[in-house]
Amino acid sequence: MKKIFIIASLLLVSLAGMAQDKQPVYKSSFFGIRSDGVTDNTNSIRKALEFIASKGGGTLEFSVGRYLTGSVELQSGVDIYLREGAVIVGSTNIYAYEGKMGVFWGEGVKDVTISGKGVIDGRGPGLLRNIFEQTNMKHIPDDVAIPTLVYLKDCQNVSLKDFILRYPATKNSLYIIEGGDVKVEGCYSDTR
Repeated sequence: MKKIFIIASLLLVSLAGMAQDKQPVYKSSFFGIRSDGVTDNTNSIRKALEFIASKGGGTLEFSVGRYLTGSVELQSGVDIYLREGAVIVGSTNIYAYEGKMGVFWGEGVKDVTISGKGVIDGRGPGLLRNIFEQTNMKHIPDDVAIPTLVYLKDCQNVSLKDFILRYPATKNSLYIIEGGDVKVEGCYSDTR
């Protein structure tokens, strides 16, 4: 009987350890991120990623809906999961990107995955119209950085997996990777 108790105790301890290793999943709505396609969620998404990083990592999950945002910096150890029907909608206002190179961007981040069956939609034609208007009025320089959908520089252990990329403002690039260790698997362009 004593042996059974010891084995059962060891099993419980090992299961508890496994449960601690699993990263938590946070629903975007928990952070007040709106899925109405109109509310600017840039600051809410940024704060959500920073919060999750401060807790040691985890996943920010987007459910069905349209999530309007400007440029958001990725955080090491924080994954983004886009459920089928979730659409990250890039702002058509160039100022919402604050000179950054992507809707999602990261420099030197590590251990990040963006995955799921959802969509990142850059609304490129609308953003390019806004850039043209702003440069014509001399509010921004002619050589302003045009953001793409995902921009990664010198990142390690980053994975882009299975989501749909739609309407980037950049001509040929859905995502830009400069150096580092980034894997792209199952992502595709859908510009219908």
